[in-house]
Amino acid sequence: MAGFVNDLTAKERARFLESARLGALWFRHNQNTHERTWGGVDESADTGRFLYEYFPTTGYCRGTGVWSQGLAVCGLLAVADAIGDRSFREAAVLGGGYLKSLQWLDARQPACVGGFREHNPQDLWSFPRDGATGCFALAVLARETDDADALDRANLFCRWYSTSGSDDTTWPYDYYDFAKREGTCEVPGDWQAGGALCYYYTAKAAGNDTWINDGFRPVAERLVTLADPTDVDGTEHGWHGQSRITVGNDDFATVALMAAFLCFENERYLDVVRKRIDWLMSLQDDDGSFPNSGGTFVTALTLLEFVDLIEAKGLPDATAPLIDSLLAAARFGLSLQETESRDRRAYGGFYGQSNYGVSRDRIHNRSTNYSIHLNLRLAGHDAPCLRALGW
Repeated sequence: MAGFVNDLTAKERARFLESARLGALWFRHNQNTHERTWGGVDESADTGRFLYEYFPTTGYCRGTGVWSQGLAVCGLLAVADAIGDRSFREAAVLGGGYLKSLQWLDARQPACVGGFREHNPQDLWSFPRDGATGCFALAVLARETDDADALDRANLFCRWYSTSGSDDTTWPYDYYDFAKREGTCEVPGDWQAGGALCYYYTAKAAGNDTWINDGFRPVAERLVTLADPTDVDGTEHGWHGQSRITVGNDDFATVALMAAFLCFENERYLDVVRKRIDWLMSLQDDDGSFPNSGGTFVTALTLLEFVDLIEAKGLPDATAPLIDSLLAAARFGLSLQETESRDRRAYGGFYGQSNYGVSRDRIHNRSTNYSIHLNLRLAGHDAPCLRALGW
């Protein structure tokens, strides 16, 4: 835990913890279960699935895909540990069951085994980076619940991700077609490398460094060559896959670089981390927000991880500017949470998917998920996913 957290007032830590609890409550309230089925449809194949987004004005909503399902599982486990409420743990384990149903285990197509279908068990395609976040959850389930099946599945995914899900250099594809058994990548970008944390987490959960050397290292080496943001002009918020550098939400590529520094103790990784941190901070608005969908929370988590890294390794970098920036982002983030509506599909969730958080048209899992991890840590509790330390 970063030392400055102890300097926050008791009320502010309580506010962050309550925000995390309410965010987790949004997931739990909107999980499809046998006792409370979506739309009253019994025997649904969506058992354990959470909501991806909800539009209060129209009532439109849809279920999670692999990345959002996996991240919710991680957040609910962390909230359960923080407040001692088993109902969140039970929801996480049930959610893990739906996540597992997305994994391809049909041995008749060996090139597909281990990969994740994108949204539902009938899909024949995948965004491999999304599948990597699903693997994060498998590693966390293995670590937090002693789920041996989850660890086996995490290893299967890492095997698929490093072969079928990536090119010959182990750089992950943007898209994978299970029917054709083909992957594509049009614009290699920094955001893809955040998925390499699946190798890191799986290796740590297993107590075996094989995936760190065989999967994580080659992606980290490639990331160093393309992650320097000093030639990026402006704050256009192109999304993942549209440019080499994603402005405002790097999908935890900078955290992956910090993990590489921890693994290999090579200053090259740290040098790029510092450049990216300086650049990210330059994008912050006066109200604390950052650009792009979820950018406020992703950047705050990245800055928080760097503060922890500085303290853990005794680095000479100044932490005060980082702390000021991330706290401003976290405090702005609280303003995006819906706490007044009594609509079950809105209450506790965060409005998301707008640049600098300027719109409140939809409750979205992205901001809700990331906020849970950020706010738990600011309240002084552990949230092992989306970070390099603590594994």
